[in-house]
Amino acid sequence: MADRLLAASPRGLDEVHRSPTAALWSTGEPENWSAGSRSGYLWWPAAGGPPQPSSWRDAAERRLAAGLVVDRDGAVLHTDALGINELNVRAHGDALYFSVRVDPLVHLDDRPLRADWSALANLLVLMTPIGDETPFAEIRRLEPATAWRVPARPSWPAGRESFEPAWLDTGKAPTPREMTELIAARIPRRATPVTIGLSGGWDSRLLAALAVRRGVRAQAWTTSTDDGLDLDVEHARRVAGELGLPHRVVTPGPEAWLEEHRDVWRRTQYQTLHHGWAMPYARAVHGLRGPLVDGCLGDALLRRRPDHGTIARAGDHAEARRISWRALSPGFPRHEGIWAPGIGEAIAELSMTAFDRVTRPVEGHQALPILARLLTRYRGIYASPNWLLGPEAEVVLPFADPEIVAGALSVPLAAREDHAYYRAMLEYGAPRVAGLPSTNDPGERPEPGPRRATSPAALAALAREIAGCGEVRELLGPRMLAALDDPGVRARQARWSGPLYVLQWAGLLARWRAEYGSRIDWRSLG
Repeated sequence: MADRLLAASPRGLDEVHRSPTAALWSTGEPENWSAGSRSGYLWWPAAGGPPQPSSWRDAAERRLAAGLVVDRDGAVLHTDALGINELNVRAHGDALYFSVRVDPLVHLDDRPLRADWSALANLLVLMTPIGDETPFAEIRRLEPATAWRVPARPSWPAGRESFEPAWLDTGKAPTPREMTELIAARIPRRATPVTIGLSGGWDSRLLAALAVRRGVRAQAWTTSTDDGLDLDVEHARRVAGELGLPHRVVTPGPEAWLEEHRDVWRRTQYQTLHHGWAMPYARAVHGLRGPLVDGCLGDALLRRRPDHGTIARAGDHAEARRISWRALSPGFPRHEGIWAPGIGEAIAELSMTAFDRVTRPVEGHQALPILARLLTRYRGIYASPNWLLGPEAEVVLPFADPEIVAGALSVPLAAREDHAYYRAMLEYGAPRVAGLPSTNDPGERPEPGPRRATSPAALAALAREIAGCGEVRELLGPRMLAALDDPGVRARQARWSGPLYVLQWAGLLARWRAEYGSRIDWRSLG
């Protein structure tokens, strides 16, 4: 079985560990560590450098790394405490096989694998599967702060372990100045230029300003997010100019979504509807000689959102979770004619059930709406630094540091009113650009222009994909079926986010179904 796993994995794998209980192959030499009788390997630590771990929990929490630990008691396979790293497992015979990608695990044998309808439902509702879901029921993703242990004298099944990260115990909140200094310390200094992924929001301008303040040799790169406005480009240009940073804008072509969407789906393993616009930017980033500093996670940790107050006033935990679910799924459409009978209700029920399961362990936490976002929707957002920008480029995520996560979760929701906490951070850390226009600013926005994802050719490609897959067509109601056949109907539906998401979701499902063919035991939904 290991031979089949290796054959389906990327080229260039070398064996870096073999013992009676575990074997590990990697495309590069992973970081290794030892402490007494324990030794281990880390990959993709979000918190680089010290401290050296002394256990898998240390590695998962203090370095935010996935890894393999070997000691006299056996072997432990673990993911990180926040869920940034992707680590998938499949039990087969008397072994547990693992891979950072799903596809090699599909090819362990030739048997059909069942479609996981909860994962596919959340792919639409929350833009990504959540918890331990993958599109295949037999392949599970390790959840944050979890591990599988195989004892030195193997018995089956292997034992699952988990822990509660220390940052869930809310301590004293750092002041805005203290938080800003913590973030500044995570921006690397290198001989080669550091590139700041500069958007029109607050996170990246804070990082850019802090890099300049620290004397980091830096440049800024920006791309269009394909929202029809390109305010990101306009705002980023002003920020870069004020900070004196060399600025490059990567402008995708008019049919970039059409040309790139299949590659995006494949690279993100058919597990997110995010990032359809990002591939031209990612291809340019792959050529960088130095690290790319990305603001991923900043807005989730530090911004104030409209649902925060409503959740704080909820009558009980179940109501708080329901409010949070609705806030995270605004694009899920329930309009008449979107779904075949019973399908919309079944998708919503599957998603809510999974959401309750994933967020129940943090119910009652004062930062519930932030944790809910991190534990669900952000799984799909992490796919960009992991699978689009990386693994070819070195991506640094300053906000994804255990100390910063812990500090942000301890900031009371009340302190975030009117974004007061974040605004204070900007005034201290980025005073020259804090007041410049931002995509975070409230108020009316101009009418959006054409989008690459809704060009006639892009929508026609989606329609062809869906029309060729009967199992996906049967999920849709008359309104969506009409859009498959009529360009005018397609264009009207694509003006609204809900129907557009359904078309993109259905197109992704149809492409996934075509790629794996008879390997998928589809079974009906409902």
